[in-house]
Amino acid sequence: MTDPSVNYQGLTPEEVYQTLATRQSGLYNEEVAKRQTQFGKNLLESKKQESKWLRFLKNFTSLMAILLWIGGLVAILSGTVELGIAIWLVNVINGVFSFIQENRAQKATEALKNMLPSYARVVRDGIEQKILAEDLVPGDILLIEEGDKISADARIILSTDLQVNQSALTGESNPVRKNARLVTDSDVTALEADNLVFAGTTVANGSA
Repeated sequence: MTDPSVNYQGLTPEEVYQTLATRQSGLYNEEVAKRQTQFGKNLLESKKQESKWLRFLKNFTSLMAILLWIGGLVAILSGTVELGIAIWLVNVINGVFSFIQENRAQKATEALKNMLPSYARVVRDGIEQKILAEDLVPGDILLIEEGDKISADARIILSTDLQVNQSALTGESNPVRKNARLVTDSDVTALEADNLVFAGTTVANGSA
């Protein structure tokens, strides 16, 4: 799926084909080559890691943090020492909390990278093929079955008794039933949609 603004769960399988310019028999090799050039590899972006100390200090040097340091200093100089110390403490607590959240998010991203499979099964030119997962492109027809790790975010277009373990994303250990039916409720988020599957999750039962 290429455009996060598209409500894929609210599309019929036929509309999914049209939106992603694909078909039941899969993409042609020429189309695959063009899309690989356009979209690049199916990989999570890796950024150069900053040191933990630098990332920690950045939480105390943002514009808002600097304003709070100054506000606390002004309060102390004006004679309200308790207020100034309280403002500084809020700044420290906020900075520490932000660093912890950022660190958790980074660890979650690294864990998800390790969970992504090396290979994927797709239909291209009407033929089932085994390819490197990093070579998947938007519009590929992905085949999944029990025991598979899912290689990319995708909209289900056909399924048989499919259940997916999404604990890597939600922490919920019980498998979630999935199907190809469109979701008409606009309040349902992508993660809650029964017709979407996500990279890094595992097929617990069935196929699609």
